[in-house]
Amino acid sequence: MRIVFVEPGASPRPVGGTRIVYEQANRLAARGHEVTVIHPVKLEPAHKLAKRLRLWRRYRSWAKSGEWSPAGWMKVDPRVRMVWSSDLASEHFPDADVVIATTWNTVAPILKLPRDRGRRVFYSQHWDFGYGPEEQIRAAWAGADARIVINRAAQAAAKAMGFEAAYVPNGLDPDAFGIDTPLADRDPLHVAMLYHPASHKGGVDGLKALEIARQSAPGLTAELFGGAEPPALPDWITYRRDLSDVELRALYNRASIFMSASANEGWGLAPCEAGFSGCALAVTDNFGHREFAIDGETALVSQVGDVETLAANIVRLAGDAALRERLNTALRHTLGEFSWNRSSALFEQALSGA
Repeated sequence: MRIVFVEPGASPRPVGGTRIVYEQANRLAARGHEVTVIHPVKLEPAHKLAKRLRLWRRYRSWAKSGEWSPAGWMKVDPRVRMVWSSDLASEHFPDADVVIATTWNTVAPILKLPRDRGRRVFYSQHWDFGYGPEEQIRAAWAGADARIVINRAAQAAAKAMGFEAAYVPNGLDPDAFGIDTPLADRDPLHVAMLYHPASHKGGVDGLKALEIARQSAPGLTAELFGGAEPPALPDWITYRRDLSDVELRALYNRASIFMSASANEGWGLAPCEAGFSGCALAVTDNFGHREFAIDGETALVSQVGDVETLAANIVRLAGDAALRERLNTALRHTLGEFSWNRSSALFEQALSGA
């Protein structure tokens, strides 16, 4: 097949959903398909002259420097054609069998393409209903010729709304993250957390839960990471920005517990990485986490917004080494079922069906 992925913009920094897109592209290219990934400087034409000029300057500058690409954080198969474009006009697209929108707001632009550019597929990696403009999101789901989702809860929710979608779970690489520091040698009161400023990522709730947990466990410390530092952290919380996978693996191996207060995840790559690295999980119940976080079996799970229970789960894990080891062992077994060979085969099957 001739396959075109459409990203919502440049990829100079690590983003979980974009990492998955590139990995699917790599795997499809290895399977013999002709794969292109298009990165526009803008999705729709800018109305104001000043903005059009600013975007044009960025397009020219980044085209020259290569700043738009993931070269610094992700290896893309040389057989995948990577395109940096000024917009999503049809002349930037090769003839294709399928064109894949990787976010809801990339669906509308590809619907404007001539039909010889291929069937329109929406690869939904995030349940956007309730977290964006409802009418536009619904139009994106309705406009696509076919849809792919990455978790079973989203597939069921979509079906209840009248949308059929193929289920293609993410693949995970158990070799990229692993246990370097034995669990028994780690500080049981050291917690890791991904911080993101978006409200649905639960950063504020996560910090509240840590504060509450520390009241019961005074020696508790936390190590946060991400792309935007939260303001005014206490001295027992450290923050690390834009970590490489090697640095991130080391961070996970310093922690005994990984926590997430997120309200909405398409999957939750960070808890999986931390799990492979030996951390026990204290996470919230959302569509993505349900793929691998089973309360009392592979993680301790609390309801979204219930910071008291999340804090209690952190304290419980900190005080029980046997529980941490049992949950992590079961978690790593569960995560091992999500292979890239399986994911890529299902993705190829979904595209063939489209």
